[in-house]
Amino acid sequence: MPSDRSTPFLTVSAVVALLGCLLVTVTPVVAGASRAFTGSLVTSGLLGVVFAGQNLRLYRRRSSPSMPAATLTTIFGGWFMLAPLIYDVGFLATAGTQLGGLLVSAFALYMLVAAIEPPY
Repeated sequence: MPSDRSTPFLTVSAVVALLGCLLVTVTPVVAGASRAFTGSLVTSGLLGVVFAGQNLRLYRRRSSPSMPAATLTTIFGGWFMLAPLIYDVGFLATAGTQLGGLLVSAFALYMLVAAIEPPY
């Protein structure tokens, strides 16, 4: 059983990553982006919500970060930052998606590093 490594910042990190995925999911719809971008990001965003939600759920249950959930959440954050550059969408869709991706990536990566770091 993992040791209790809960901290308020890790809890906030898991919540921010989940909220970032939700931001990415709604941004293309609100920004009126192309159908291809909207379809791709809404689908990816919902899948990101699943992994970010699992990240938060496992952290709250075990009081220790989950390496698999944090890793997959981090990967989705990277995709969210990259996708607008591939699809070449407008300013609002790019800004919202990349902001959400940055939040997801940064805070999920922090949880991943905390999962790898030996207990203190």
